[in-house]
Amino acid sequence: MGAGLFDLDLLTIMTAYVFLFYGRTRACVYAFGQGFLIDLFSGGLHGLFTLLYLCVFGCIYLTSRLVNLHYPRGQIILISLAVLLKEILLLMVLIIFSREIFVPRSCIWVLGFSAVATGLITPAFFYLFDRLRTVFLKASGNAPEEQI
Repeated sequence: MGAGLFDLDLLTIMTAYVFLFYGRTRACVYAFGQGFLIDLFSGGLHGLFTLLYLCVFGCIYLTSRLVNLHYPRGQIILISLAVLLKEILLLMVLIIFSREIFVPRSCIWVLGFSAVATGLITPAFFYLFDRLRTVFLKASGNAPEEQI
C-alpha cells in the first residue's frame, strides 16, 4: 500500500511555476482548472481535487511571502510544504468521509518522502520550463534580448 501512495506531484510544481512567472490570478485559475478536470474525470467526491489544488495555491501564495521562489532552496521548501499539505488534507477528507479506510503509520512516512522528493526535483523542472519558455518565445519573436 505504501508504494502506491508515492507520487511526484507535477501539477503542484507547474502551479508554482505559473505563480512565479505569470502571477497569482493565472496560477489560481490554473489550479482551479486542474482540480476541476481531475474531479471531472475521477470517480471520487466532486470538488475534492478542486479544493485540494486551491489549497495548494493558497499554500504557495502564503509561503511565497516567507521564502523566495526565485532560488532553488525556496522552491524546494515551498513545494515540499504544498505537497505535504495537499496529501494531509486528502487523507483527512478520506478518513472523514470513508468509514472503511485504514491508514497505516508507514503511510505517513511514504507521504512525507513523496513531498520531499517532489520538492527536490522542483529546481530541475523549473530549469526545464525556463528553457522551454525561452525556446517558444524565440520561436514567436518575443524573446528578450540576451544579456552579456
